Amino acid sequence: IIINNNNNNNNHHSKKSSFSTSSLIFRILAITTLLSPRKAFASSSPSLSFAPKTCKAAEPNLAYIGNNNHKPKPLMRAWRCHGSTHREMMEKLASAGIVKAPINIQALLSVDRRNYVMNEDDAYTDSPQPIGYGATISAPHMHANVLEDLLPPLIRASKKYPTKPLSILDVGCGSGYLTAVFGRMVEPKTNRKTTSSPSSPSSSSFSTTLNEGKVYGIDVIPQLVELSKTNISKQDRDLLLDVSST
Repeated sequence: IIINNNNNNNNHHSKKSSFSTSSLIFRILAITTLLSPRKAFASSSPSLSFAPKTCKAAEPNLAYIGNNNHKPKPLMRAWRCHGSTHREMMEKLASAGIVKAPINIQALLSVDRRNYVMNEDDAYTDSPQPIGYGATISAPHMHANVLEDLLPPLIRASKKYPTKPLSILDVGCGSGYLTAVFGRMVEPKTNRKTTSSPSSPSSSSFSTTLNEGKVYGIDVIPQLVELSKTNISKQDRDLLLDVSST
């Protein structure tokens, strides 16, 4: 990371009047921001039900839903979207607006994180978990953010080249979790689940938006490549082309 650090010693000798004006403007902006009502934005996807009170902020006075009464309600946010089940974790991530696209929600629901962690009791905790060899599986909200960032170019490629298979390279496959999620996104369309919730009986358009394709997972640690294949084989074995190859 390159940080543009053009600090000049002359900055420490700024005129007093200039410093006071800047300080006053900063304070006015800060006060205005604190007094402004805060709103919660939730995903409009019908696939999951939302429970706005289930994912509490670490500091209750930092985030509010609405500002019309004297009992502020904490917003859901990253690091706090834990669940006792896979689906509960997903509902909280969706309610927090961290995962929004139905394609991503569907793919994440299709791959159970429990199969990719060392301690199943922590499978649905919104934090990284060790997987051995000094590596970790990223927190659920991190994976959700990755999918939201990468989905637009995948959609553009599918629209521009509708007959061309997609190719996704997962560098640092680690536990194999994200590799499997990508695999569900580009698996044969006839194999894709057409619904992510009993309340959404017809969402086939979500599963056919992306072209079919292949996902390549690589890692600098050979043992993690083997771990990935072992984990994927638990419930997502159909995604593997050749279990014996590296």
